[in-house]
Amino acid sequence: MLGYTLAQVGAYVAFVPLFNIVLPLQAEQLAPGQGALLLSQVALWGALAAGATNFLAGLLSDRASGRWGRRRPWIVGGALATAGACLIILIAPGPSSLLAAVVLFQVALNTMFGPLNAVLPDRVPDRQKGLVSAMIGLGFPLATLFAALIVAVVLSDQSTRFLVIAIAVVVLILPFGLSLREPVREHGSQATNLSFGALRDSDFLMAFVSRLLVQVAITLNVLYLLFYLQQQTDVEIRFPHLRTEAVLGWLMAGATVASLIVGFVGGLLSDRFARRKVFVVAGALMMSGGALLMIVAPSWPGPLVAQLIFGAGLGLYSTVDVALVAQVLPCRDSAGRDLGIMNLAITLPQVGAPLLGLTLISLSSQAMPWIFAAAAGSALTGGIAVAHIRRIR
Repeated sequence: MLGYTLAQVGAYVAFVPLFNIVLPLQAEQLAPGQGALLLSQVALWGALAAGATNFLAGLLSDRASGRWGRRRPWIVGGALATAGACLIILIAPGPSSLLAAVVLFQVALNTMFGPLNAVLPDRVPDRQKGLVSAMIGLGFPLATLFAALIVAVVLSDQSTRFLVIAIAVVVLILPFGLSLREPVREHGSQATNLSFGALRDSDFLMAFVSRLLVQVAITLNVLYLLFYLQQQTDVEIRFPHLRTEAVLGWLMAGATVASLIVGFVGGLLSDRFARRKVFVVAGALMMSGGALLMIVAPSWPGPLVAQLIFGAGLGLYSTVDVALVAQVLPCRDSAGRDLGIMNLAITLPQVGAPLLGLTLISLSSQAMPWIFAAAAGSALTGGIAVAHIRRIR
């Protein structure tokens, strides 16, 4: 469980600091004055590559057999490729090459991430899914804390930031990948087919819709928080001695602490009471409230309070939703494929959210309030969707 938790942390360390801090700065450096536009384009094409790769890697790992197991080769190879792709992004000389490098990074990351996520339904019984989800749910907030305190505050050189991220990915993921022992696949078990049939299951579909809508809110917050701080708030006046990305780092750190505490407790309580939906809905509502507060209270400490609420809701939703999704999978033998389908609820918003951002930016010179209004509405609707799941309490 500890090794799996560290591997999940490593997977999130690969992309959270990249998309929150390093990539926005890289985009602004390569396209001065057009950083938000370039970031939206890069995120869009990267998300398309991520969704396709995650689905195919999960499907192929379902079908794999042999002495190395189903999941392990993909986890190990993908981790090494992800570290290498980080360094390729660093040396990208222009906007087009940055886009190509991010697409390569997403292919490498999701080659590893899809099979890694499939280990949960493979190995963990239902009665412990909340506990294990609480443990691996530490991945996102700890990666955010790493991004906030190390990448944003301690490190100031872009090259060093990329190198540290690449090393962290290898150190955190490889020990679990190399030591993973998988049960021998039963003789005669059917190979997983290329199919989206899991979406015909109504509970799986509602979980998919909920995750997709909530992920739109999360993606908008991740992509545009730095620009929101620069354009809508008074943080540069309040904190003239700090870089804006350093203020962002401290906001992320506070939100991460809230996410860690609320998410971990929520995962344990969902096991204790054998209930998932109420925690998932509550998390979505908290994210919606945090996004709304970003609009109505842009002056400090409004952004701090808003991000604390948003972070707490994110921790609660994401932790318990992992356990919920693992329980609504239609078939355990096709867990990699079906989790790849569910992962589209994460990657499709990485296409849709930048498109929405591009549209709002093109329509208004003051687009940030509209972007966070869209985030609030999306999170609220996602919470309503999960309430329609019937098979899980």
